[in-house]
Amino acid sequence: MTNSLRIITYNIHRCIGGDRKLSLQRVADVIAVHQPDIVALQEVDCGAVRPALYDQAALIAEQLSFPEVWIERERCGNAVLSRYPMKRVKAGGLHKVHRWHTLARRGALWVEVEAFGIQIQIINTHLGLTPRTRLNQSRVLTGPDWLGSQDCRPPVILCGDFNAQPGSTVFKLFEDKLINVENLKLNGDQENTWPSSYPLLSYDHIFLSDDLVVEAVKVPTDARARIASDHLPFVVQISLPIHNMWQFCEI
Repeated sequence: MTNSLRIITYNIHRCIGGDRKLSLQRVADVIAVHQPDIVALQEVDCGAVRPALYDQAALIAEQLSFPEVWIERERCGNAVLSRYPMKRVKAGGLHKVHRWHTLARRGALWVEVEAFGIQIQIINTHLGLTPRTRLNQSRVLTGPDWLGSQDCRPPVILCGDFNAQPGSTVFKLFEDKLINVENLKLNGDQENTWPSSYPLLSYDHIFLSDDLVVEAVKVPTDARARIASDHLPFVVQISLPIHNMWQFCEI
């Protein structure tokens, strides 16, 4: 017996679609059809600049048919929604102290989700647009404050918009610590997510600790997904193996 979780990572482009129209409902519909347990969002308008009415994470959560939704946000536009209890561990920018390596503020959000009695560490991020910026940010992310922290114990899920493709130096840093879902070749080829109208590049990724088992991988390419954002969502279903769970069973 295994217990499954369905996870979506999705750059929603502030809910501005390929037709340049802002439609939060359209994005929510794309997510809801896959019935996820955990949703990692990037480029979310969290109301930091605009009025709180535009807190897109909360508005999307309202549209999902979760019995209850936990929400955590981070100032650089990352958010995590969960149908299971969740707490924030850390949130902040991915830069060296007192130095920015990009004009666009980029960060990460680390949450702990408790599902089936197991604490799962989830880090959601959005890396920069230039190779140097991404490399600097990846070094911070794999360092002692994030993935290298003693508190970041398996099971671990790293997801987001990396603006980088498999085989890059950035990927080698992450693959030294975690498994890249795309390397499992469940669908035969790598999963292209950008641009949504004609996806040629694989920018959105999920990395897992080796105690998690991948059951299914999907990038939806239906008409609604192609227009709702400039990225397609990346959907992965994982299972927590039996041997991780015996400690929680009563004998």
